[in-house]
Amino acid sequence: MNALAQYVWRLIPANPILLRVVKAGGKRRRDLMIRTGYLGLLIAVVFFSLLASIGAQNQDLSQLAKTSASLFEKMSILQLALVALLAPIFTAGAITQEKDSQTYNILLSTPLTNGQIVLGSLFSRLFFIIALLISGIPIFSITQIFGGVANRSILLSFSIAAATAFVTGALAIALFMVGSRRTLFGFYLFIVIYVVGLYGLDRLGAFHPADLYGVPIQTSWLTGLHPFLALRVVLNDPQYLPPQLTSLPPTLRFWPVGWYLTSPHTFYIAFMFTLSVVLVLPSVLFLRRIAQSTLSIRSWISLKFRLPHHDRARKPRPVWSNPIAWREARTKASSARASVVRYAFIITGLIGAMMLVHLYSSTQPVNTRLNRTGYDPVQHEVTIIDNDTPTTYRIDGKTLVTLNSKPYSLEADHPEFQVVSFTLANPRSRTLLTLQLASLPRRISAPQARSFLLGAMMIEFAAILLIVTNAAASTVTREKEDGTLDLLLATPITSRYYIWGKLRGLVSFILPLAAVPVLSVGLFVLYDLWRFTFQPHTRADQWIVFPEAILILPAILIVVSAFASMVGMHMSLRCRKTVVAVMASVGIMLGLCGALGWCGFVLTSEMRGANPVQLLFAGFSPFTLLSLLVDPYRLGGRIFDPADPSAMVTARIQLLAFSLMACGVYCLVIWQLYKYMVKNFDMTIRRQSR
Repeated sequence: MNALAQYVWRLIPANPILLRVVKAGGKRRRDLMIRTGYLGLLIAVVFFSLLASIGAQNQDLSQLAKTSASLFEKMSILQLALVALLAPIFTAGAITQEKDSQTYNILLSTPLTNGQIVLGSLFSRLFFIIALLISGIPIFSITQIFGGVANRSILLSFSIAAATAFVTGALAIALFMVGSRRTLFGFYLFIVIYVVGLYGLDRLGAFHPADLYGVPIQTSWLTGLHPFLALRVVLNDPQYLPPQLTSLPPTLRFWPVGWYLTSPHTFYIAFMFTLSVVLVLPSVLFLRRIAQSTLSIRSWISLKFRLPHHDRARKPRPVWSNPIAWREARTKASSARASVVRYAFIITGLIGAMMLVHLYSSTQPVNTRLNRTGYDPVQHEVTIIDNDTPTTYRIDGKTLVTLNSKPYSLEADHPEFQVVSFTLANPRSRTLLTLQLASLPRRISAPQARSFLLGAMMIEFAAILLIVTNAAASTVTREKEDGTLDLLLATPITSRYYIWGKLRGLVSFILPLAAVPVLSVGLFVLYDLWRFTFQPHTRADQWIVFPEAILILPAILIVVSAFASMVGMHMSLRCRKTVVAVMASVGIMLGLCGALGWCGFVLTSEMRGANPVQLLFAGFSPFTLLSLLVDPYRLGGRIFDPADPSAMVTARIQLLAFSLMACGVYCLVIWQLYKYMVKNFDMTIRRQSR
């Protein structure tokens, strides 16, 4: 143990890579601003939460303890969200920055061991994240004043955040040791899909095991693998409690399955730290061997399977009137990897939307039902099928027939219904006194369809923003690094022509991807129109998705994508290296979308009637606007109450107007950024050429 401790101490504290990055990071203004912003957000949460609690009158000790527990919950979620945001930004460029600055090969030629290089790069990036966590301990200690928060909960919350940071850093090291800066976007995209996708899958019943009595467990098979789900267990969410070991079936009590289900938060911490070691170990063992290899994966596959190598002649292609725009729109989608990702995104999104429509449109079989031809208007008889056994009953003028708890007449053409219950007027006769009918249960209900559609569209929108931000952030720095920007500047191309061409090409490149969520919404709107036309008993206001979403979504997707393109191009113009530009651009977009989304959801959750001011602010948050269009009844408060049709129509009109107004404001911001970049283009390029 002493020898192992001495080895680890020799690898980390005395590591020149760690010392160099840590000392340099303490002097950078960016790192100081990040620390200040991190602590400022935590202090703001504490301040406003305590300010709200002061306004309450006659608070006893139990209420103060609840206030402290609520404060701890908000701070823990914010801390984990900030770690999940900052950890990829700090760790993604661990090796690529060394490669871009041509210092990676110098490190390999020094007497430093593989372990010193790998662990030094890893801990130098994680140092800032761990320093942020430690700096937040005094703020979290405020929750101990009134009680209600156990020390163990605080320790577990910090451990989950630290485990998330470590596994993110280890994954970055494992990827970028064998990859390049092209892997950067895939790394970001994987993190977003993993966090958002698993959180959405957790809501599916198929991922929730059953206890000893066959009742689904609140936690799922994914809880021990997701940081935010594990944090819900630490926060003692009453709707997300893990089971006891004795309540599990005997087949699920063995280790480690029993540990995984009964204590998913401790399993997550242990598993992620173990996974970090597993991910880093191959880089420690084979770093120099991988670096010295000149055979790429594509060449290795060609050599292994003896694939022929030959040059393919490409036919000439027509170029747009603006060649800069054509180059951005066509060349980014021309490579094999980009084409596979592009078509996989489109096909997966459309197939998922069609599967949702199919699941919602199909019904489940029921034991007791009334068929389409089950009513005889001549004999005034109904034939109820109970477990495939038909039984005929008579109805008269006194029979009360209801459909979904509302009076209904069987004289009209009707589809198949579920028979909820019925009573006889006389036990000796077959005349019905009451007949309660209900629509056949669908395989997924309308709220579930909206929830799944919203989750899929959130993932698609986030992926679109990441793709366009990554492409825009590398569009100028790439030309700086390969020297083509100097050739372009020697031509008659002006800065206005160059920047407008970049923007137009990036928007054209992202249009097929942006069409996926729009077509997904269009499928549900078309199904609703068909349902209202051919199912007369369906109310015309029971839309799954508001039809105006077809008008709003294309505008907001294109405008926000163009805004992300301008942010990425601005950072690409100001930064010298692609990695720095990508990290800065992604960080800015994640921060803006996160802040707008948080403000928007806070405002919409507090809606208590038609409030144009709240809808105005919600229209400027793209993710909040998407939520109100797809799932307004659950996320829009009382303003979208189906019981008040006039107020709901007013709210829909206001939301349409405010969203179009937000698009206009975004266009104005894009125009101002464009003018600023055109004005300062030459000066920025000359400053960087010094």
